[in-house]
Amino acid sequence: MVEYTAAGLFLTGLALGASQCTLTCGPVLGLCVAGTATGWRDGLKATLTFSLTRLFCYIMLGFIAGLSSGFITDILSDHDFSFYIWILMVSFISLLGALIVLGKEPHLKLCHLLNRHTVDDSTKSMALLGIMVSLTPCAPLLGVLTYIALTAKGPLLGMLYSLCFGIGPAVVTPIIIIGILAGVVPRAIFKTPGIYQFFRRTCGMLLLLYGIRLIIQML
Repeated sequence: MVEYTAAGLFLTGLALGASQCTLTCGPVLGLCVAGTATGWRDGLKATLTFSLTRLFCYIMLGFIAGLSSGFITDILSDHDFSFYIWILMVSFISLLGALIVLGKEPHLKLCHLLNRHTVDDSTKSMALLGIMVSLTPCAPLLGVLTYIALTAKGPLLGMLYSLCFGIGPAVVTPIIIIGILAGVVPRAIFKTPGIYQFFRRTCGMLLLLYGIRLIIQML
């Protein structure tokens, strides 16, 4: 029974990772990487940080779901909780976009401080983005967590089920390829430094506008 449930959740995760997750996270992640990475290694590092952070969060959510059948789903489906997490996430996306657009030109200490901990440090920024994405789950993920909460007999089994599911949307997903390509293709196409910098700032502007648009939609 456990094997069939784990296999079913794994296949569900694969289907979700190849469709909805890629369509939702792919553009944002691609713009972030294209605007900050300087090669395929940077793109891979940023994407893996984002993906593995999501996988870790899914496992922790599964652990909590195994402890309490309704606690985690009640929290994640609460309108106020999801609203504030969503606002934090899109605000962070807008901030990344603004910092990429500004580059290293502003002399404000705050801008340099934010740059150092976000744009210049993909590990921190992508990990934070991965956490926020995991805490603003889509309807399919809420359904999976509800199923885990009802079927898992204890937190360890909840973690196992979440791991099996999370491998699909977090690891075995086209997002990894998108991140690598976003890190290497722009550098290969835009060989002139001035044009390359213009492209990076364009990516930042698109991120900024995307975040602002999402915030307006939520208000």
